Amino acid sequence: MNQKFFPKPPPADPLPLEVWLRDTDRAEVGREPFFKGRDSEYRIFQNAVSNLKAGRVGGGTMIFQGAPGAGKTALMMECMEAVRQHSTLDEPWVAVSVNPGSLEFPGTVVSTIVTAINTENNRLLEHLPDTRTRWLKKVLNEGEKLLHEMTSWNISVEGISLSKKEHAASAQQLFIHASSFLKNYHIVVFVDEAQNTPNTFSVRDVLDCLHRDTQGIPLITAFFGLSDTESMLVKRGLSRPARRRVFSLEMLSEDDAKCAIQSVFDVYGFNGSGHEDWIDALAGLSQNWPQHISSVSFAAGQVIRDHGGKLNRGLLSKVLHLGQEMKEEYYASRLRACTQDLSVYKRIAIALNEQTDGTLSRSKLRRLTAPLLQNSTTFDDFLSNALHVGILEEKPKVPQYFRIPIPSFGDYLRALLDD
Repeated sequence: MNQKFFPKPPPADPLPLEVWLRDTDRAEVGREPFFKGRDSEYRIFQNAVSNLKAGRVGGGTMIFQGAPGAGKTALMMECMEAVRQHSTLDEPWVAVSVNPGSLEFPGTVVSTIVTAINTENNRLLEHLPDTRTRWLKKVLNEGEKLLHEMTSWNISVEGISLSKKEHAASAQQLFIHASSFLKNYHIVVFVDEAQNTPNTFSVRDVLDCLHRDTQGIPLITAFFGLSDTESMLVKRGLSRPARRRVFSLEMLSEDDAKCAIQSVFDVYGFNGSGHEDWIDALAGLSQNWPQHISSVSFAAGQVIRDHGGKLNRGLLSKVLHLGQEMKEEYYASRLRACTQDLSVYKRIAIALNEQTDGTLSRSKLRRLTAPLLQNSTTFDDFLSNALHVGILEEKPKVPQYFRIPIPSFGDYLRALLDD
């Protein structure tokens, strides 16, 4: 693989301090301005797009999964930006964001891809010399015509109940019909929150077109979702995802965590006595977890801003206190999405703390929770909820064993008051 192809894009332009402090969820407004690390994960993406560039189509599906707060959306934004930055008139690349619910409707998926191509062509047109605009305008007209056709097909497909055979025909026919236009582009489809993909016949056929049988279209797909995303997609018909392209996101390295926090200090000019102590303390509080790195950086920015923009040792305790509060607010928000009494999760945290490796097998977890589950909840439903809210995750490379992904979340659960 050519390591120089598709390098990470340059950092996003940092926002003014006041704007950054108001952005409570930066993942919803664009690229993370202080994105660091994830080199191994990015190499998976880099390898896939390099193969696509070399002419291999189909079978390039990637899955990036992890607990809430692991930085999946931030990684996706970086990969999408890399695709955009490498698009040229002679070799156009298109990043396409597809909602997981849309995967149920083949027409919607193809229409979304065509719309993204039209948008990219319009962007290229803005920077094109007048001598070449005529050709590109012709391509744009073809794209608009195809989009109109896709919209008509989309309505007819979504509005009626189709048999399994008819669903297969509609997905394949749409991709075939669009292939003469789409084959001129390198297309990377991104699906965030992929664990919410519906389980229907049409989804299976759309996944097959995106993953295996792309009808000659240079296309690969990257799924981003919670820690059970791979198993959910397999149940929905994704055939044999390549093992080397399924990656579970965990905490960052200590160096990457410190580097991310340091970049915040550098950009906003935070300096003063005990600078290195601040970085070490904040990284320690974050436990190198991406969500917490953002929280402790935000806490530092707020306190330093409120005290004239200079560091001093007396302020560090205030920052750590605020950072801890923000971590606990995050844990509380996770627990509000739980389906069982908090005592169930406390019991699990205590049991995990007693294990040498900090994990419980599925069978042990079932025996532990069976007497505690309420409202006729099945174990499978309970486990699915616990994975989706981030209390548990399946241990990477050790199937059917579960742990709490963030160590301090376990401490928080064990400290809950008994009912």
